[in-house]
Amino acid sequence: MALNVSTLSNYVEEKRLPLIAKSFLRGKTIDLIQIETGVLQDTALNLVSAQVEFGDGASCGFNPTDGVALSQRILKPTFLKVNQVFCDKDLLKKWASYEVKLAAGREQLPFEESFMEEIANAINESIEKLVWQGDSSHTNEPDGFLKILETVSSGVISATWSAGTSAYNKIKAVYNAIPANIIDKEDTVIFVGEETYREFIQDLVAANLYHFSPDYKAGEYMVPGTSVRVIAVNGLNSTGKIVAGRLSNFFYGVGAEDDKDTFDFWYSQDNREFRLAVYFAMAVQVAYPNEIVLGKQA
Repeated sequence: MALNVSTLSNYVEEKRLPLIAKSFLRGKTIDLIQIETGVLQDTALNLVSAQVEFGDGASCGFNPTDGVALSQRILKPTFLKVNQVFCDKDLLKKWASYEVKLAAGREQLPFEESFMEEIANAINESIEKLVWQGDSSHTNEPDGFLKILETVSSGVISATWSAGTSAYNKIKAVYNAIPANIIDKEDTVIFVGEETYREFIQDLVAANLYHFSPDYKAGEYMVPGTSVRVIAVNGLNSTGKIVAGRLSNFFYGVGAEDDKDTFDFWYSQDNREFRLAVYFAMAVQVAYPNEIVLGKQA
């Protein structure tokens, strides 16, 4: 007689999609920048830039000039996985033993919702760090924004400061280096680590420049006297680096629309244990390096 495991199948479907969204598409940086789905191989960001050259309108004739340039930046995905095993019997004779169900067909991992929530949070935090600090020279890591900006052949704008410079002055140095053609764009921001952001706020307090506005958000504040937001992201923690640019210039690639991306949790009848399998692809890239400022200590 075949086993009836329809209830287990329903359980997996119930948990899968919310956890995919939470883990792959809910990091702070990822929430702000551009998302490219279906990135399961090297994928081009196809870019168009135009320049206009004026001619002499008082003369006859048609004198065309080349004013449109096509270029590409490539999203290079790295394929990652998380595999974990949970044996509910490990909880026997422990304080949580009362949650263990030993009857066949009634298997349920104690505190499974809390476990899955914590794992999703841990994956989310790891992805946030990889988005900024990933290095493909390390095992199972894609290049993050910092590696890309530091190794791009040309174009990235540099801002530097000496040791002992205040967070406020570091941010001002980066702000002053932002290209004129993007300084007035609504999505131009300055990314900093959480510790730099806290120092920045305290610098403003000390200088009596700190005033809450009605649209104040935790972890975000305007550079005083400007319309450029400073945004704290965990991915830049401990790097000492500051990055400025348009949100529309930063891209995160993931294959979340494809069935190769899974977040499955199930009870294995063969192994008599609970198993978790997470598989996904991720990549980051910038479209126009010459519109991005990378600030760091000289």
